[in-house]
Amino acid sequence: MIKTIKYLLILFLFTTSLNIWGQKLKRLKGTSFPKEVKEAKLYTEAGETLDFKKVLKKLKGNVVYIDFWASWCGPCIREMPHSKNVQKHFKGENVSFLYLSSDIEQKNWLAGLKRINIKGSHYRIDPKSKILFKNLFKIKGIPYYVILDKKGNITDPKAKWPRDERVLNDIEMVLK
Repeated sequence: MIKTIKYLLILFLFTTSLNIWGQKLKRLKGTSFPKEVKEAKLYTEAGETLDFKKVLKKLKGNVVYIDFWASWCGPCIREMPHSKNVQKHFKGENVSFLYLSSDIEQKNWLAGLKRINIKGSHYRIDPKSKILFKNLFKIKGIPYYVILDKKGNITDPKAKWPRDERVLNDIEMVLK
């Protein structure tokens, strides 16, 4: 009897925390990035630094599919061929693909980029700035995906993975 009560209590707490987490993410829909996230430091392939705000400005006017990944992440690498298929589907449309790597070392990230060989906007998140994205989206692990509208607002704070064909419809809905 006590085991059953403990089990039910744990189940209740787990589902309650998932519900709260989901509600927090829903609140992000239609919002812009907070100032501190816009100031997150990123690195280019050439090793130059810039803030996330400048990247958003470059991509304004396009729906943006953000992929949080790393070169050491097996599931991230396995999703890249599916991401290429999503890119092919939206070729010629106002859809941009933004790949934000959480690699700590520039050389590992660059080697990973060479290995995956995928088009898009590629940046490495400064290790000190990673926490900003992690806290905003409640990221528990990567890969993790987000969809932005043409103004740079968050429309899907927990987007589907590229292998899930429903992501095509989700992006198309934002394009309209």
